[in-house]
Amino acid sequence: MYDSRGITYTGSVAKSKTGKPCLKWEGQRGVRPDMFPDGIYPENYCRNINMSADYAANPWCMVASSKYEDCNITSCDCPEYWFGIGCKYECHCKKDDKCDINGVCKSGCAAGWTGNNCQKRCKSGTYGHSCHSSCGKCKNNSCNPETGICEQHCIAGYTGNYCTKQCPNGQYGRNCNLRCGNCRLDNSCNKKTGYCKYGCKPGFMGPTCKTKCANPHYGHNCSYPCGYCLKGTSCHHANGICPHGCESGYMGEKCRTVCEYGFYGQNCNMTCGWCVKGKEECHVVTGKCVNGCQKGYEGTTCAKAVVPTKKMSTTGAVVAALIASIVVVLVTFLVFHRYRRNQKVKHSSFRAGPDVVPDIPEGSKETDPFLIGSPHENGRHILPTTHSSPEPSENGETDEPLYMNVNTKKMNSPVKIEDLYNYIQTNKANNNSGFKKEFKQLPEGLLAMCTTAQREENKEKNRYKDIIAYDHSRVHLDLVPGDPYSDYVNASYLDGYKREKAYVASQGPNKPMLKDFWRMVWQKNICKIVMLTDTVEASKKKCEKYWPDSGVEKYGEIVVENIDNAHFTDYIIRTFKLNRNENTRIVKHFHFITWSDHGAPMHPTSLLIFKRKVKLYNPNSLDPILVHCSAGSGRTGCFVALDYCMEQAKSEGIVDVLGCVQLMRTNRVNMIQNIDQYIFVYDALLEATMAGETTIPRSMFNETYQKWCLPNKDSFLSNIEDQFKVLYQLCQPVPRDEYRAALESENLSKNRFKNILPANRCRPYLYTMADDCNDYINAVFLPGYTRQIAYIVTQMPLPKTLADFWRLLYDHQSDTVVMLNDYDRNDKTCALYWPEEYGYTVEHGPLSIQLLSSSEIDPIVAVRVFQLRHVSKGEERAIKQFQFNAWPGMQKLPNTAASIIRLYNQVQEWLSQNGKGPITVHCMDGARRSGLFCAISAVIERMKVDREVDVFQTVKQIRVNRYQFIEDVEQYDFCYKVIQQYLNSQ
Repeated sequence: MYDSRGITYTGSVAKSKTGKPCLKWEGQRGVRPDMFPDGIYPENYCRNINMSADYAANPWCMVASSKYEDCNITSCDCPEYWFGIGCKYECHCKKDDKCDINGVCKSGCAAGWTGNNCQKRCKSGTYGHSCHSSCGKCKNNSCNPETGICEQHCIAGYTGNYCTKQCPNGQYGRNCNLRCGNCRLDNSCNKKTGYCKYGCKPGFMGPTCKTKCANPHYGHNCSYPCGYCLKGTSCHHANGICPHGCESGYMGEKCRTVCEYGFYGQNCNMTCGWCVKGKEECHVVTGKCVNGCQKGYEGTTCAKAVVPTKKMSTTGAVVAALIASIVVVLVTFLVFHRYRRNQKVKHSSFRAGPDVVPDIPEGSKETDPFLIGSPHENGRHILPTTHSSPEPSENGETDEPLYMNVNTKKMNSPVKIEDLYNYIQTNKANNNSGFKKEFKQLPEGLLAMCTTAQREENKEKNRYKDIIAYDHSRVHLDLVPGDPYSDYVNASYLDGYKREKAYVASQGPNKPMLKDFWRMVWQKNICKIVMLTDTVEASKKKCEKYWPDSGVEKYGEIVVENIDNAHFTDYIIRTFKLNRNENTRIVKHFHFITWSDHGAPMHPTSLLIFKRKVKLYNPNSLDPILVHCSAGSGRTGCFVALDYCMEQAKSEGIVDVLGCVQLMRTNRVNMIQNIDQYIFVYDALLEATMAGETTIPRSMFNETYQKWCLPNKDSFLSNIEDQFKVLYQLCQPVPRDEYRAALESENLSKNRFKNILPANRCRPYLYTMADDCNDYINAVFLPGYTRQIAYIVTQMPLPKTLADFWRLLYDHQSDTVVMLNDYDRNDKTCALYWPEEYGYTVEHGPLSIQLLSSSEIDPIVAVRVFQLRHVSKGEERAIKQFQFNAWPGMQKLPNTAASIIRLYNQVQEWLSQNGKGPITVHCMDGARRSGLFCAISAVIERMKVDREVDVFQTVKQIRVNRYQFIEDVEQYDFCYKVIQQYLNSQ
């Protein structure tokens, strides 16, 4: 036997140790079959059934009535690595050691086992010695208990045998076999879902940024309409360039500029005939003379000379012939001149007027002595021109820089703040004709000496050959021993408002400039860097990445450590710790990420919020702010001009954009590159000055709000009412041509109201196929404070859009639904979009929906949980719906502020635990109620993140995508009341 007492002995010995035969067990008093190891009477074989203390130590048998004797059975040890009763337990010792008779392992348990005698398997999710190690990101949280290998593979987002490695940058999904789309920040997609957290690169859309902008849109968020491309062809989805040229009447790469005065036709290559001069010389498409022909010419284009009916004299004929010859020569010259000019500026995003030097007001100051003052300076002919600045050329693509318009006399155009709105409206009339005329007055091209920048040794340090630093305003670096040219960096000082050298305007560093860039930051004591470009835009390198994403990187003598990254909807704020020779400094890096090259943001609100962030950091510093984009001229110029003019408005009550830009251009080439950027500065100044200070620190909210509710002495309106009035002045309806998809015949019936429609640039596209469905749903994306796509707002589903609603949730990974309207069973336009019975399933195409739970205990918020499953893919996830019941039918507002706070808190609790993706919010029309909930949620989010409240800016940002949000002052004021209630309840 293999245990000392023989309890498990089942042998066939039938004699006692004295040789007496054993009696049968059956029939013996007190003996039952279940007492034996095999559960039956074992004939008369020796056993140990523990009936007598005397014989319990060994197997025994009955040799006579009521008489027991021990049997002579030898006890043996268990085989190696086995122990216990019947030796049925295997040892599980570390290092393959043997256990003792009780199974105890002196060396400890082997990997995968635990317990006193190492007989317990590791629990799910653990493995290794003593089960102290946790499994990686294994599917079903199950790994091999001994090795930790995930035998069922990894969950989405992880790879490797142990599933501890996140997908490499640029990959996502199960086994990391999917490539990230075109995310705004390279390789920044969610490792699990592939969603681009910070939005898409210009030219792409959708949560994974794999869908190119649909014609006719391009650029960031597909928010820019294509120009008038030839025969309606698509423009480039990223940069908007029309590959096949323009329709008649338009010119430029993007075909957004109407032909200049005197030209018409395709690409504006035709010259107007002998038209009577006027506001418009000839029609830009047909060439027809709008005001008729000059004397002596006829025809629709006035190109035909009038032939007199009477016979001319010989002298007259000669004169006529001579005139005709001159005309031919002149027309030929004009056409050739036009062609040459088109070739020179073919990369320009805007071309304004003919090549003439503008008149300069009398009394202007003398030319700056640093500036070039001769049309033949240094042997170069200076090209006099006044059309907008050409886009900078990549290093190596152009010859020597062009010296252009040298109009350097001081100009100004001061506008009083109270007149600014009317001034802008006037100058925007007739296709921005007033602003075009104003912009054409600015000097252009190289205006001063730049001998250092043009040295052969420094040329590789310039990203663009035609955007370089002037000698008189360039930033001088300390010389590196042994390198006499190391004092050059492509960066220039710019003056601020009543402050010299307030800014350093720099190009985005290229590789040769990386070390010099950080030398400049260190030597000039810069504590704020403002970056207005992405490293790559429209597949073109715009700036080298000059910082580490995390950890430490060394640039020459400067060690840069990234110690914090704070992500917001339109920008990222990074905190760097710099170390040089054991001296340390902190530098803030403000990176605006939604401004494409050569363009202007669609609306200024985000940039104003960003600029305020820059201003509030270390506000007492007198060191310059380093501002850069790619070239250090266009976007950089806009930011500096905005900052300069806002200080001017605060001090003098005026803004002088023209004077500011001219001042900048005397110190750096072509600051503010085109008319769109120039107008944007005016628009941003208008919003900043009209709205005033609308941001309230959290600690001062109650006090400030009470003051803002009091009527002003002048207008008798409260500050709240004044804000809402300004909001309506600044918010413009979305242009009708942006609703093209919504107005297509097949989609008209999918819109509950014909005036509440989604613009193409911000609507979610549907991808999951279903019968009789396309990619359209009446819904819009909305930003939060830290996420580009925080909400999807849509209407209550119609009977024919039920499938589209569930496709929306599935395609855009939305696990949260907020329902703000009642469901009226008598309203045939409303569709109940969920099953009402447990276990009952409804199907829409490949998607099935099942009700898992429902709770209507809370009279304010009913909660339902659904299972959404893609049948063919086998994917499923939980969707939680919150139905708000404290907002009766026709009321503008919920019953109380406390009730909507209750809804908000429940939604946030769900999101913190399980919710993923954007929140889908719907009411009956997808506007009035949904806009209020989203505005309140975004305001609270900002308050939590930055401890400040700004209802005005939040509402303006969401109204960009749907004009019908927050349409009356009662809802606007209710946002403030909710914040007040929220703070008082904390």
